[in-house]
Order: sequence, then C-alpha cells, then structure tokens
Amino acid sequence: MLNYSGSDAHAREIALHYANTLKTDTLLMAIIAGKAPVTCAKEATLLAEFYWQMLDLSASDEKHGVAVLGEVHNEHWMQRLLNIIGGYLEQNGYADEWETVCDRY
Repeated sequence: MLNYSGSDAHAREIALHYANTLKTDTLLMAIIAGKAPVTCAKEATLLAEFYWQMLDLSASDEKHGVAVLGEVHNEHWMQRLLNIIGGYLEQNGYADEWETVCDRY
C-alpha cells in the first residue's frame, strides 16, 4: 500500500483532495488513501493516470491562485507524490505500467 509515513502525511491529504475533485471511484480512492494495495496492472495504470491528472490540475490551480489545503504552491507535494506513487508501483512489479503512462503525459 502507498506509504505516507512521517512528513508525507500532508501529501496524502493533497492526493485525497484531488481524488475527490476528480471524482475517483471507490477502489482507486482506497488505493490513494493507502488503505488498499494495487492488485493488478489495470489498477496500476489507473493510479499512474491519476497522478498525472492530479499534477495537471495542481498546475492549473497554482496558475489561477487556487489554494489547496491552505497552499497555492504545491510543487513540493507533487514531487513527493511522484516519488511515493511511482516508487510504489516500481517496487511492486508495475514499472512497465508506470513508464507507459509517464510516456503518454
């Protein structure tokens, strides 16, 4: 499962904010929350796609001065989420899915 230990707890909150904004389904929401593991390539692809959709929305929010959880500039958290999500997928056998999605964005 995704690990948001220590100072990464805020990254989890930002990811959940965007998951709600993007109206993700219940299973993906549980994965993003760190309550369920990725169990197949399809879920890995959905999680990777979520990251890039979240990044695009975060950039748009910053451009328009929209504060997310009290912060307008969330680049640091987007970088942490890149490491958390990408690292998780790579460590759990879904590097190909991660790379395929990254190549599309």
